[in-house]
Amino acid sequence: MSAPVTITSASALKRSLAALAAEFAAVAVERDAEGTAPFAEVARLRATGALPALVPTALGGGGLGWRTVFEALRPIIRADAGLGHVFAYHYVNSWRLQLNENQPAIEELQRGLATDHWFWGGAGNPRDAGLELTPVEGGFTVSGRKFFATGAQVADRVTASGTRVDTGEKLAIIIDATQPGVVHHDDWANIGQRLSASGSVSFDAASVPDAHVLGLGEQAGPAYRPYASLSILLFQLALDHLHVGLAEGALAAAASYVATSTRPWSTATVDRAVDDPYIRELIGELTSATRAADALTWRATDALVEAADRGWDLTDAERGEVAVEIAAAKVVSTTTVLDVTSRLFELTGARATGESYGFDRFWRNARTITLHDPVAYKAQEVGDHALQGLFPTPSGYS
Repeated sequence: MSAPVTITSASALKRSLAALAAEFAAVAVERDAEGTAPFAEVARLRATGALPALVPTALGGGGLGWRTVFEALRPIIRADAGLGHVFAYHYVNSWRLQLNENQPAIEELQRGLATDHWFWGGAGNPRDAGLELTPVEGGFTVSGRKFFATGAQVADRVTASGTRVDTGEKLAIIIDATQPGVVHHDDWANIGQRLSASGSVSFDAASVPDAHVLGLGEQAGPAYRPYASLSILLFQLALDHLHVGLAEGALAAAASYVATSTRPWSTATVDRAVDDPYIRELIGELTSATRAADALTWRATDALVEAADRGWDLTDAERGEVAVEIAAAKVVSTTTVLDVTSRLFELTGARATGESYGFDRFWRNARTITLHDPVAYKAQEVGDHALQGLFPTPSGYS
């Protein structure tokens, strides 16, 4: 099978992913009920030529930017937030390569992505035990298990970090997810985000050649560099976009149902549900809150892009400002998406709770994804900055 043609224009990327979103939306209720890993959906995304969108054109990629990618992903998120999650993480995991200093290895992997249209997952849950790296001729073997490894099951390549058993040094590594030493447990069975392929993955002496070792993988301590730690903020930013897209999708579904199926209440003295003053007020409030969360999220996106453009010259203070923007967007977007997806039924009425509509998937997805890390700590980070001018301490989540 010939490789797809890489998309190199923003308009083409948005058209291609919008078309995919329409396909996915048509079967979203059925696929949510199945809850199986999205192998077919990843194949459809690969066929568009969208996977290398962020790879520089000089290396064969699309040469596009983060704002374009997030704009293109929004229709996917609205249609199915689980797919939006795993697709967004492909871009985060493949882009974060360049936050390391082994430039020859980075460029070779980016060329591989552009040529072979690899899909990327991650195995970096910071709350799990670390992976162990054992030196062997030509590189290392990696062993251990990681949970919540979003995308690993459907990936060609996985980003991770491991600790050398001989020196204790922590290294950023890339793992070929298709080799025999990688076991995907297919154990993601949560109430929401069912198509996000977020189950666990084990490595049993899997091979990591020297060419797939990117350098030191510490997010804190003497090896910490502000630019290298941007991957953590990028994951948080992706969550902000997931929250907002989820709310947008729920509101669109509710508006369509109200316009076509909801009957006005008997005391509303109107003939159509769309004229019911209570419904009009509530959807207006929820839409306004979603727009506010969206505005904060795009403000945070622009801040992240500006910081990334600084490269290795990025300072701690500049990184800190970005972290606060992303945290603020997360606080607002979390509250908003939980409110919208819960109150959707106040707009649509009792009949909309029928299983055939699948409107509960919006709340289940929101309730699941917003538990990624406690939003209360993000509010504290914003509060510490407001009260004392402090920035979040770089960590696995900030």
